[in-house]
Amino acid sequence: MTAMLTTYEDFIARVETLGFMPLSEVLPGLPSLGAETPENLWHTGLDTDPWRWKDRAAAEKRLAYGCILGGHKGFVTQRMYPIFYAAYHPAQPMPERWAGGTLNQSAWQVWQLFEEAGTLTISAVRQTLGVTRKKGGSAVDRAIEQLQREYYLTIDGSERKISAKGEPYGWPVNRYSRVLDWAPAGWQDDAKDWTAAEAQAAILDDGVAMSKGVDRQVLAKKFGLG
Repeated sequence: MTAMLTTYEDFIARVETLGFMPLSEVLPGLPSLGAETPENLWHTGLDTDPWRWKDRAAAEKRLAYGCILGGHKGFVTQRMYPIFYAAYHPAQPMPERWAGGTLNQSAWQVWQLFEEAGTLTISAVRQTLGVTRKKGGSAVDRAIEQLQREYYLTIDGSERKISAKGEPYGWPVNRYSRVLDWAPAGWQDDAKDWTAAEAQAAILDDGVAMSKGVDRQVLAKKFGLG
């Protein structure tokens, strides 16, 4: 039985050993942070809180974090990052995708904002685009998820909302950045050495190897891989 993770460094070491790890259960038998940490540590706000580890790992650039496992939230190490990038990042440049009609308007608009601003929270994106959580917000949420899945955007940490009086309040919210701005030097260098098919196969190889009883085709479907 896998030992439960109770410290930040244990968590980092575990993901480094695996290569990648979902935040919560994607498939029974596939390791995840939720399955390997005691429930009573979550949402305590302490340094032992796994909910804080995810943001810290992204801010410290120890691990990539976001909806980067085929749209599922999870972590990817430096070793595996170029492989995931090659597997999921479209070969066609963004302007060509937009001009060719293969990119929806929301994704294009959100991407344009990040091209200008670099780093934003979802609330800042909504405010700039003039939408709210109830009116137009779902399209923005889907666009940000898509851009993470395709390795254009990534979570680079978190920040608390600021009240009208200039005071922070509430739980920290995700802060997003372009992959080009977040990724440390060298993290993407080897991506060019992989074809998309080779990278997808490598991810599935590792996913099956680290799991207990996970079917390769089922994992491929969950991760959106060929």
